[in-house]
Amino acid sequence: MNIRKWDKSWILVWTSSFLVGGLILCIGYQSVLYESAQEKVQTVETVRTVSAKVPVSVQGETRDGKKTELSTQTEEQTIADNMSQGSSEEKKLSLKADLVESELSIKDFPSPVKGKVFRGIGNYYFEVLDNYLFHGGMDYAEPEGTIIRATHGGKVIFAGQDPILGQKVTLDCGGGWLVTYGGLDNLSVNNGETIETLERIGQVGFFPGAEGLSDQPQLHYEVWHGDKVQGLELKN
Repeated sequence: MNIRKWDKSWILVWTSSFLVGGLILCIGYQSVLYESAQEKVQTVETVRTVSAKVPVSVQGETRDGKKTELSTQTEEQTIADNMSQGSSEEKKLSLKADLVESELSIKDFPSPVKGKVFRGIGNYYFEVLDNYLFHGGMDYAEPEGTIIRATHGGKVIFAGQDPILGQKVTLDCGGGWLVTYGGLDNLSVNNGETIETLERIGQVGFFPGAEGLSDQPQLHYEVWHGDKVQGLELKN
């Protein structure tokens, strides 16, 4: 009877020992798994942080089987580069405009023909209108059909019929310089075009208009800088 009680006691002791040992092992294993998971999370976060700061290098293959390395930049860097480039272009355009305005002078707009001048810059009495009008250019006697070329390149801001000058062409040469050719025919340019120096713009025609004091074909040529006419001294 005592032996049976003793056996039962030992069974309870060993059973309890196994349960306690198993519980300890289970707790230790879970602790190891938890620490490993935390280390992986920290590693992933570190990689993400570094990737966000450093341009990513991606390797691929071309059709020839050669490896190529493609480098990408962050969106913020691209925007900054675009803004810097735009600012640089604006500075170049502004500097170019300043140079044009400071370099050009009346010497850059010589007479387009060698004909005789029969009317200069000044106030004239026109019998047709029975009034005085300001004549802002030079009138040259030229044979009808004489080819007229631009004395300076520029953008055509007007090309068409004028009630006083007949067919005329006005060029914006930049820097506030405007040049007008009147008394033309057979225009070779259109509004909005940009033409070069010595490019053909038309021919001398015959349209006396309000200035018609003679039947002589003539070229009207005037140069303005800002709001001031350029050329000979004004006639009183």
